[in-house]
Amino acid sequence: MANNTQLPQGRKSHVTLCDDGVLIQKTYNHNGDPERKYLREVGFYKHYADSSLIPDMVEARQDERVIVLTRAPGIRCSDLLPDPNLRLQISTDYAEKVVDLISIGNDVHSLKQCFYDGFGASAYRDRVVDILDAYPTGTQQAEQIIRRLRVSATQINITDEILIKLDWNASNVFIDNGRVTQFIDFEQSFIGTREILTGILLHNPFWSAPSLFTILRRRGIFSRSNEDVIPFVDFALAAVIADAFERNGHSWNEQRLVTAFQQHVLQRINELSSSW
Repeated sequence: MANNTQLPQGRKSHVTLCDDGVLIQKTYNHNGDPERKYLREVGFYKHYADSSLIPDMVEARQDERVIVLTRAPGIRCSDLLPDPNLRLQISTDYAEKVVDLISIGNDVHSLKQCFYDGFGASAYRDRVVDILDAYPTGTQQAEQIIRRLRVSATQINITDEILIKLDWNASNVFIDNGRVTQFIDFEQSFIGTREILTGILLHNPFWSAPSLFTILRRRGIFSRSNEDVIPFVDFALAAVIADAFERNGHSWNEQRLVTAFQQHVLQRINELSSSW
């Protein structure tokens, strides 16, 4: 069924083409729990099945932890080298399309029970806090960063729950003719909130922070004061660090931690605040 055509691979799954390249088959490796990754992704596809912004799930085989999907049209945003104007254009369209997608979901309670072990947004926040409480750091600078992220995580208040994911990054977004066509990769989906989603969307430097934030505010995803977004930007990095540590048990070295904090928190907040 599957062939050996090379496709971009993630660290948590393996992807091959099948059905003469029309479909994609995805299997889950042991970087994290394969069964949980399978269930989270299937849950996401089922919850948002009516949206054209994600591929169609053609088949799901739980005993093999395999799903079969239609191929996303276009190319990955991460393959682009956009000039400033194109960055603004696709960042705006990206934010609009994410909001379009999450606006169609409902019935989070039953979704939680079936695919997410009953874990809602409060449990997700608390798990991040617990992991950072025990996170090993070898230097004072690393400890200061983890302490800030941990404090921000404890400040997260839970509002209306929605299904989101952790890695809304450019490698998981397809584009054609300057417009976002589809999103892929939902192994890291979870029950969160609109404010948590805002921080996660602002996490990646590929996107224009002011463009994103303008759309998210206009469409009611983030309705607090501008400065209130800062703990959620912190929380996005905290969640990424906690997820990695939970999967492999290894903490980041100081250089990686400092670089990530600068690129995904400080620089993003600076870019965002320059437009306030």
